[in-house]
Amino acid sequence: MQNIECSTQQLLRKHLPFIVLPMVILKTKESSGEPSKFICAICFDEKPVSDRFKYSECNHIFCVPCLTKYAATQMHQNILKIICPNPNCSSELKPIHFQTSLPPEVIDRWETVRCESLIAESQKTYCPFKDCSVLLVDDGGEVVTSAECPSCHRLFCAQCRVPWHGMMTCQEYQKAKRSCKNERELDSKFFKLAEKESWQKCPMCKFFVQRHSGCEHIRCRCGCDFCYHCGKIWIVGHVCKKRHSA
Repeated sequence: MQNIECSTQQLLRKHLPFIVLPMVILKTKESSGEPSKFICAICFDEKPVSDRFKYSECNHIFCVPCLTKYAATQMHQNILKIICPNPNCSSELKPIHFQTSLPPEVIDRWETVRCESLIAESQKTYCPFKDCSVLLVDDGGEVVTSAECPSCHRLFCAQCRVPWHGMMTCQEYQKAKRSCKNERELDSKFFKLAEKESWQKCPMCKFFVQRHSGCEHIRCRCGCDFCYHCGKIWIVGHVCKKRHSA
């Protein structure tokens, strides 16, 4: 009978990793009279009492590793309101109750998800660079086009929600985008326009600038000084070889 029960528990644990059964405290006791171990109601494993977490809102008890995995799985599935894993409980789990028991990275992710849920979808935008994608909030103030991501510090168009399209207006960019079959063709068209208009790219932030008048010494919005003719970083006594060879 014991082998059958163990097999059943193993099947449940494999296919229903977060099924919850009533917690069982083992009879084993220390000299103090307190239980030394308990059966986790999520994984059914025998765990030391030092690994036990008792949620103050509902008094349900689970082991810390299982509760960590449960919370992380819920967040991965974009479930914003995480409920106590006990099927008969509706208590909401909150990060503040787990500051000393869950890993910092889980707490940070949890708090981020909760904060994002309070922002209206119409105010949300994300950094268009795939290796960043940080959430940005439109406060509904002044309409801007060129914006700098506070996380990766790269420029993007807040209206088109794409990496900054240089001297092209949003209307010109959207028109070019509609006429192109793919992103590579759009990039090619943009660089041809930059070459035609003699735009120069900042060697630091890669932002295209256009000079209307003045000398070749340009200071970009990122603070980088460079030569408008050759695109090299400007140093004292700089002599532009490209200009003098022309």
